[in-house]
Amino acid sequence: MRISNRMLTDRVLFNMQRSLGRFLELQTKMSSGRRINRPSDDPMGTLQDLDYRTELTRIAHYRSNIDTGLNWQQTYDAVLADLKDMMVSAKEVAISMSSDNWDGDDGQVRLAQAVEIESIIEQVMQLANNELGNRSIFAGFKTDGAALQRGGMGAVYMGDDGLIEFQIDSSSRVAANLVGADVFLKQLRILGEEADLNVAVTGDTLLGDLNGGTGIDLAGGTFNIIDRNLGATAAIDLTALTPANTVNDLITAVNAQLLAVVPDPITDVTVSIGFANNHLFFDTTTSGIITASTSLGVLNDGYGVNLDPDSIVLSDGGAINITVDLSGSTTVGDIITKFNAQAPAGVTMQVDPAGRKGLEIIDANGPPPLNLTVSEANYGTAAHDLGILGDIGTGVIGADLNPTVSFKVEETTGTTAADLGIVGEFFKDFAGTDINPRLSLAAQVTDLDGGLGLDLGELIIWQGDRYRTIDLSDPAIVSVQDLLDTFNNCGLDITASLNAGETGIQIVSDDRYRSLTIEGVDGNNLAKRMGVFGSSDMAGSLSVLVNALRNNDREGIGLLIGNMDDAIQHLVGERAAVGARVMRLETTAARLVSLDLTVTKLLAEVEDADMAAMITELATHESAYQASLAATARIIQPSLINFLK
Repeated sequence: MRISNRMLTDRVLFNMQRSLGRFLELQTKMSSGRRINRPSDDPMGTLQDLDYRTELTRIAHYRSNIDTGLNWQQTYDAVLADLKDMMVSAKEVAISMSSDNWDGDDGQVRLAQAVEIESIIEQVMQLANNELGNRSIFAGFKTDGAALQRGGMGAVYMGDDGLIEFQIDSSSRVAANLVGADVFLKQLRILGEEADLNVAVTGDTLLGDLNGGTGIDLAGGTFNIIDRNLGATAAIDLTALTPANTVNDLITAVNAQLLAVVPDPITDVTVSIGFANNHLFFDTTTSGIITASTSLGVLNDGYGVNLDPDSIVLSDGGAINITVDLSGSTTVGDIITKFNAQAPAGVTMQVDPAGRKGLEIIDANGPPPLNLTVSEANYGTAAHDLGILGDIGTGVIGADLNPTVSFKVEETTGTTAADLGIVGEFFKDFAGTDINPRLSLAAQVTDLDGGLGLDLGELIIWQGDRYRTIDLSDPAIVSVQDLLDTFNNCGLDITASLNAGETGIQIVSDDRYRSLTIEGVDGNNLAKRMGVFGSSDMAGSLSVLVNALRNNDREGIGLLIGNMDDAIQHLVGERAAVGARVMRLETTAARLVSLDLTVTKLLAEVEDADMAAMITELATHESAYQASLAATARIIQPSLINFLK
């Protein structure tokens, strides 16, 4: 094959251009610092490059979402802190105004404080309608309008339950907003959940209906009633009774067992239903009898014995002069023991066995007796208080010591006495605690309030911007069921039912977008007596507090202190939730920063050039290119004809 000059020239020029292209490519990589400047540089590397850049774009989007979410949380934190401070101020007003310090000024100070609470309500409304970037932050998805409006009492929520969520990583979304209904109108307490309509205890009340229907412990069923003056104990055993037995059955059993005590029946106390018809009552009588176990503190009609100084003197005016030390004595038996241990031989003390109402000292010496006299030591009164001051002769019966009653009721097995509300000590007639019979739907209104019946009148119930006045004095309202029906059929979104303890009526709002408040009409105390006075939410509680202050209602103001506490705790909880959300966002943000660095490093490993190697390679290709130019110049010698062309 013949190689022409044309072929030779073309081949030389091709190789030179290729060398120049490689040299220029290396110069481009050197100037950009990147190994890949177009897909053809490294197709597989280009795919990796695109994946890494896509991941970096996603990370940047997540970090932007987190920054927005953090802005929302910072706003919420500031708002909730301000709200808490306002509720603390409202609580301080309620505490101050519930005292009787301002009862003599015709309510002028309370009226002034009502203005302050009104100001707090206005500030609460402003915070509820706070905006961030022209978006209402408490209105859910309805961010273009007010979240909360004042109602007739309390407030009405105008937003919805929408949760504005942000994607913060590939698998997590977080709700950035707080729903105003949950912050301002959340039910913090159920009106009437602890109410006690005090249905009367009668002889026919079943034991199983006591204590809100939980009954009393009849399995343990035993306790002691101790007459400490007699030193007698009645071991009461009620294990034979059942929940179907009545209160009369129980009373009969207890009284019978008091009288069955041997050798001294306990006759100075009987058990009955108390005057308020909600407890057991111990009716005591003073017998005047003492025993060795009688406490010194109950003697002398409860004034006791002064043992300061704690001694008395036995003397015959001559050789016998004994100071009897009575220190540490707490019972009549202690006095007798110490006296007998220190008195002369043949001189003894005992409880008068005939009347059992005082102390007797006997001198068995003689005849003649020792002719002793009991006198005070150091101007004390112990001998007088013990009824033995004076001459003994052959013997003397001291004055009546007139003890007050002294009883103790203590458990032996189980919790029966506690369930009956009678555990403890008493020194006079004793009324046990409320044994709370279960409130049944069939219970008559006349049986409420300990059988006195509720003085039924009118209540006003507000639910945001709607209200109903309910007249409970209607003669058609006979039973508890009638009361519930009246509430449930009033036209508001509420549910009235027996509370969990089955001792009263509770009222729950079924509309979480509106405040619920209940008050008496014209200042009557019916709502308070029924245990449903006030509001179940923060906004409503502030409105009721304003009314109570304006009406100079010290009791109502005091009842609302707990509402303010509930609101404060609720806001603290909401703020803690915001804080937890901030921690999650910040933790995710820190992780994304780390991930961004990692992906950026991987991207650099794929597309960045090795500058040291690149410099060496560029120098090599530059030398090759220079050599190529020199060789071409020698191979292709230009002629005159070439220049002429």
